[in-house]
Amino acid sequence: MNAKNFALVGGIVMLVLGALSLIPAFTGMSFGLPILRIETSYGLFLGVFALNIVNKALLIGLGLWGIAAASDPALSLPRSITFSRTVCWLTAVFAVLGLFPQTNTLFGFAPLFGAGIWLHSVMALTSGLFGYSVVRRTV
Repeated sequence: MNAKNFALVGGIVMLVLGALSLIPAFTGMSFGLPILRIETSYGLFLGVFALNIVNKALLIGLGLWGIAAASDPALSLPRSITFSRTVCWLTAVFAVLGLFPQTNTLFGFAPLFGAGIWLHSVMALTSGLFGYSVVRRTV
């Protein structure tokens, strides 16, 4: 697998998960979760991952970006690399912020705690692998 395939597959997965998370049957109650400033569509997705509308919109947006980056016939490799590197750094920052009680809700805007820390860590490592393992040839 290369950065282009990762952007396409990762984009599809993020888009599908973001869309599924908008269905109330897949999102449990927010009972017992920390209070947020934005509690729209807030709950445990699949009973494990705390998400609100901010997380869900970001998932859908990243998914669309990944698909678009991989679909451009002329610039798919550089755009896929940029996508992978951006996802790497974004999710790495989210994983670190989720570790601390002062920032684990992104200042009240998005939950980053619990199983989200592990998911963000895996996403950062995986996207970093594809974003930084490609060596560009310069002529």
